[in-house]
Amino acid sequence: MAAAKVLAAGAVGLVLAMVLNSQQLLREAQQKPFGAERDAAVAIWSPVEGASSAVGLHLPRLWADQALGRSVSDPGSAADDLVAPAPETVAAEPADTAGGDATSPGVVVASEPDPAATGDDSADGSAGADPASSSDGADGGSGGAAGTDQGQQQPSTPTADTAASEPPTTVPWFPTPEDPLRLHVLGDSMVRFFGDTMVSLANDTGVIDATTEHELSSGLSRPDFYDWPARLVEVMASEDPDAVVLMIGGNDAQSIVVDGQIARPFSDAWIGEYSARVGHAMDLVTTDPDRLLIWVGQPIMESPDYDENMRRISEVYAAEAAERDRVWYVDIRDLFRGPNGGFSRYVAAQDGQLADVRLTDGVHLSTLGGRWLSELLLGELGALVDLASGAPS
Repeated sequence: MAAAKVLAAGAVGLVLAMVLNSQQLLREAQQKPFGAERDAAVAIWSPVEGASSAVGLHLPRLWADQALGRSVSDPGSAADDLVAPAPETVAAEPADTAGGDATSPGVVVASEPDPAATGDDSADGSAGADPASSSDGADGGSGGAAGTDQGQQQPSTPTADTAASEPPTTVPWFPTPEDPLRLHVLGDSMVRFFGDTMVSLANDTGVIDATTEHELSSGLSRPDFYDWPARLVEVMASEDPDAVVLMIGGNDAQSIVVDGQIARPFSDAWIGEYSARVGHAMDLVTTDPDRLLIWVGQPIMESPDYDENMRRISEVYAAEAAERDRVWYVDIRDLFRGPNGGFSRYVAAQDGQLADVRLTDGVHLSTLGGRWLSELLLGELGALVDLASGAPS
């Protein structure tokens, strides 16, 4: 073919690809950190998406996503609104406790999963990371399979040292196979890598009915991208769980909007607003006085800058949980700590074997690492609720 025809065919193919994928391109532009790059991307893709949707050219991609079971969400004009909604103040009802400090769970440490292992480029820390605060954080990019440890003998889970006494059983529940404890595990891409494992282990107890969900690249910093408070309200109403495990934050070290102004990560305005959002999310889950919330902190990360951001974010979680009954913060920074005291993909189990518990992106957990974390969280739940008395023999 003549060179001109080849170029023309390529140009037509490029334009067709843009209009067919216009919604996804706009959505990716909207989730960028606030700044000139995001403004330019949104300005470019908004008219393309508008024209494509007006004539229905976005529908083939939509139908394909639905057929393949992929999540579908249309970008809207609200997603480009720079004014973030202020969290409502929801007073947490007093816990019906039997004594003890409701904020002193056993301190546990685990690591977060990495999208590099599944070829997903929307890993925690990448879509939302602010360049000024987490330069090389959790950019998972693409990569191999999460199940890198399949076929290996699974060492027993190491136990984490506890910084405080284990919390007492504070809810007089004695779940049975006929009346199981309803558990819902939700969060960002971290949950994607251990949620199903935790559900399987929980259901194996015979006294827990567990479910899970996750939303990639989400968090509390950008409700314009994904509104977790709204989703929590929906889940509490539809699922009515007795206990909730929530793990988010890998994408949250980025600028947020406070009173119409952009606040840089960890500035005073940022800390105040982000703390309010975390507290609001905790209150939404524990509005029911008989519901427990286990809030999982962030693990050690490979990138020093990103690790420092996640450490500071976890401090916010711990502080907000300490002010509330029926909210237990679980610190997982030590569970997968390497022999040198920092990040390591390979960690010794109790039997001395080295286990590959992290993915190559330095952020997420491998399949085995996800199992360790799941067992740890189920142990935390078992310290709060009697899971043994009604278990089948």
